[in-house]
Formats: sequence, structure tokens, C-alpha cells
Amino acid sequence: MALSLILHDLTGLAPEDEKRFFEAIFQVAPEHWPMDRRTTLVVTGVSPTYLRDHLVRAVPAAARPGLRLVVTHVPADAAWHALPPEGEAWLREALADN
Repeated sequence: MALSLILHDLTGLAPEDEKRFFEAIFQVAPEHWPMDRRTTLVVTGVSPTYLRDHLVRAVPAAARPGLRLVVTHVPADAAWHALPPEGEAWLREALADN
């Protein structure tokens, strides 16, 4: 399974639409780490394109203009700074499994 980075701006979404969005992440990525309000790392077997489409479909069509989204794989040589120890451990383990 690959590690993917999801950058998401849910500013225009209603709380129930945000809930649907995150539930959609959990459906395809049981291993995930919400780094902050706009960034989630996931371990999943689906492609970034499939994941993007899956997440967009989870949000009602009328709310989609309020959703901004970028999904990409995280390469094995990724670098980071100032992560909490448990986050760094999770990230190292996820990258080791790639």
C-alpha cells in the first residue's frame, strides 16, 4: 500500500459535509493521520486519482464548489521537520511499507 498526502480546504462545507468527507477517507484508508485541519496522510491501495474522485463524490454536488483538494503519493525520500514523535514514527512506518 502507498502513502498518500491529501491537502484539503473544507472552509465552505457544512459540518455534515465535512463529516462525509472524512468518513470517505476512512473507508479507503484505515491507516491515516490527520496532521492538521487541512492535511491528512493516508495509507491506501487506491491511486491519488481514485481517492480524489472518491472524496469529491462523498460531498453533495451543491457543496463541491467549497471543496479544494490535492491528492498525491508521498515518495520514500520524503523529508519533514518538527513532527511530534508519534507522528514521525507513524510516518516512518508508513514509508517503510511502501
